[in-house]
Amino acid sequence: MNYKLIAAGALLGSTAILGSAFAHESRVLPADKNSVRLTVGFHVEPAFEDSFNAIDVILYTYDKACPLDKTDFYGNVIDTGGTKGNADPDTVNLKVDALYLNSQTPPTGPNGNIAPPGIIKSLTITNYSPLTEAYGDAGTYNSWLRPTHPGNTAKGGAYGFHVYGTVHAGPSSYKCEGDSAETPIAARTAKIDAYYVCGNGSFTPPHSFGCISAIQPFPGLNTDSYTPNTSYYTH
Repeated sequence: MNYKLIAAGALLGSTAILGSAFAHESRVLPADKNSVRLTVGFHVEPAFEDSFNAIDVILYTYDKACPLDKTDFYGNVIDTGGTKGNADPDTVNLKVDALYLNSQTPPTGPNGNIAPPGIIKSLTITNYSPLTEAYGDAGTYNSWLRPTHPGNTAKGGAYGFHVYGTVHAGPSSYKCEGDSAETPIAARTAKIDAYYVCGNGSFTPPHSFGCISAIQPFPGLNTDSYTPNTSYYTH
């Protein structure tokens, strides 16, 4: 069955077809059968210091690009809510560490699985706010946090995420434009271990998610009620 939302087809397809309508970073990661696509970014963009936000963890199966529209692909959302009761349901068992780094430095390794240098502090945010599938947005999972310090190129500091664990997608099917019939999508399990860093720390440039900036005061001044913090490592 085709679960993919139409709008999602325009998101990031593969490392060869990277393109996005919003500030997130996407990677195609290996599974035991074909691949999964993991897209990460802040839930609210632009992201501001001292404002509640969340990580978006967006999960799809990914097999190959469609023949006529290369921005579309054979794959579907990994939807734990939509496959309950199935013989082989989708499951997501992931943890997320929020990271604060000295600078916007990309991870290394085959799929961004080696931590970048300069991590100052980390917190497993899913211990406090477990990943939960967003209501009305199948395949998108959120863990909530409140960033307390800015991170940008001019002042230093940067935010990142480490996503790790396992994801399983049950069998489904997909029909691209021009296909005469549905194409089966095999079940798969992926072991995820990937680091994502904002801004210039993208593993797949030029695509990235935005860093945290200080919110603009109006109509008063910062001194009236809110003063931006300096970067964490300068304390």
